[in-house]
Amino acid sequence: MNTSIDARANLSPASLGTARLGGIFLALGGIAFFAGGVTHPSDSGGGTKVEQLYQAFIQPTWYLSHALLLASFALFAAAILLLRKRGHFGTGMARLVNVVSVVAVVATLGMAVHLMSALGAESIADGQPSLIYLVQKWNETILSTLWGLGIIALAIAGGLTRTLGNWITIPLAVVGGVAWCLATATIAFTDRFDPLFPVASLISVWAVAAGVMWAVRST
Repeated sequence: MNTSIDARANLSPASLGTARLGGIFLALGGIAFFAGGVTHPSDSGGGTKVEQLYQAFIQPTWYLSHALLLASFALFAAAILLLRKRGHFGTGMARLVNVVSVVAVVATLGMAVHLMSALGAESIADGQPSLIYLVQKWNETILSTLWGLGIIALAIAGGLTRTLGNWITIPLAVVGGVAWCLATATIAFTDRFDPLFPVASLISVWAVAAGVMWAVRST
């Protein structure tokens, strides 16, 4: 008891306020992530992957869902950057937070591209791959998957050191994160793991729980 308590003792009132804000950002990011998943458009499940993407692009909920997911990614990134600024943890945890913060920022930019890619829906209306499709394919396959891996690593390390959540919150992020990674890494190639997306909402539960703990510990 440890690192989190010792770190808090060394924080100024201004730093405590910043730390509390990080927890709030994380919790809000979790809520936005859940809302984005709930409103995400679905396709018919038939046809090629290009045709399925076109069906999702033209649904009216595309922009709402992905605006929420973009807000979520941005809030997660802001929270992790504030966690990095807070410091006062071991070298290994510090390195991990640095790496995950970079991944979170890049993934946020990727989600912005993901959101706006629907503007090019007509380029795949004929069912043939286009530049928009290729960008979308590798954007989601690589950046979204790396984001999920970063959340898993951060939740495990943060939970074990009690700098972010605790040992009870770890399984939430691990199960949700693994489901997210499997689904996003394979979505452009197979429908097999698509049913795992709802399971990925456990990331939301982890973020709210860990965010609230973070904010409360900073009071």
